[in-house]
Order: sequence, then C-alpha cells, then structure tokens
Amino acid sequence: MSARICRQICCDIQRRSGVGSGSGGGTGSGVRQVGGDVIAPVEIYRIEPEFSEEARKAKIGGDMLINPWVDRSGRVTHVSVVRGLGIGLDEKAIEAVRQFRFKPAMENGKPVTVEINIDVNFQIF
Repeated sequence: MSARICRQICCDIQRRSGVGSGSGGGTGSGVRQVGGDVIAPVEIYRIEPEFSEEARKAKIGGDMLINPWVDRSGRVTHVSVVRGLGIGLDEKAIEAVRQFRFKPAMENGKPVTVEINIDVNFQIF
C-alpha cells in the first residue's frame, strides 16, 4: 500500500476578490488565486503520506483533494480537506502536505500567498 501525490498541483484559475486589505478590486495583500498576473508556486520538496493503521487493516484507498495556502516564503499554511477519505487518511495527507516546500507564487515580480489544490491518491497494492 502506498500513497501518491499527484505530480501536478491543481491551481484554481481565478482570483478571489474581496480578500485582504487595500485597493485594486479588494484583493489587497490577502490570499490570491493562480491566474492572470499570479504565477503558480513551484514544488521544491514533498513527502509522501503514509497509510493510517485503520485504512491499512480495512484495505481502503482512494483519491483526496487537499486545499492549502502557500505563503510568501513557500511554506504551507491553512490546510483543509476538500474531498476526504476518513479513517485516518485525511490526517496523514494533511501531515504530509504541511511539510511540502515551494518556490513562492509570484505576482508582478513579488512573492504572494496563494490558495491551491493538491490531489492525493492512496493506492492499495
């Protein structure tokens, strides 16, 4: 049994308005979405999640969708599960994704915090 994180990080292609302070459509210094002037972060370090004991015993696997923010220093923050599997796999995926490191997303040559989606696949062999 193994877990595999999708090689391609899925990024939403629209900017969220009304986030953060400042001018320019209410986007300010808050969390951005990839697209337009915002260039996606680049993964530079990853750790594969482990199976939970419960999932291993029940032989349960499948696909999950994790939604973290990548901050201006390339660290993962604010991790949430969009589509989970339960029985300890959600926690194992979150634990692994929190350890990822990225080259930060960029907007007009400056690092910005972005929200992305990461597919995680737990496979039973």
